Formats: sequence, structure tokens, C-alpha cells
Amino acid sequence: MVQSKLLKADLHGAIVTVTKSKCPSYVGITGIILQEMKHVFKIITKEDKLKVVPKLNNVFSLEIDGFISYIYGSKFQLRASERSAKKFKLKGTIDL
Repeated sequence: MVQSKLLKADLHGAIVTVTKSKCPSYVGITGIILQEMKHVFKIITKEDKLKVVPKLNNVFSLEIDGFISYIYGSKFQLRASERSAKKFKLKGTIDL
């Protein structure tokens, strides 16, 4: 239930962490999502640095009320406005 609501949620202002990535320099970046585009997240860190992290080949973790949820960026490549109106089908494949 939480996953389906999270899938359609607007993530602006959410605190996220990059947990897995094909590029090791992205792993561990934590911050607030400042802007979400179709293929990238713009994240502002505690050091007031703006990081542009692509969604493709990255896994993000998001904590909501003590529940940690993982977002697979390659399956999440839509704008927030397009995601809220789309009906999603369940697919059993996980890439990365």
C-alpha cells in the first residue's frame, strides 16, 4: 500500500540517499531533492552543494515514518506530474 502511494508521490523536499550505483562516486550522497526531472534528481547536500544524480542505474533509499523504501531509478524515469496520472503494471524484473 505504501509502495503504490510512494510511486505516485511528489518527491520534492524528500530526504534521499543513493544506496547503490554503477558509478561508485554517487554512492552515499544524502540530501534533499530540490528538483526532479525526467532523468535526474537535483539534490542539495548538508554542505550546501548541488549534486545532479541521474536516475538510471541508481537505487535511492527514502525513509517515511521509520519505514525505509527503495526507489529503483531506472523504473522511475517520469516527471512527477506524469507519474501521478499513470497506471503502473507490476513487473518482476530488477535491473542493476
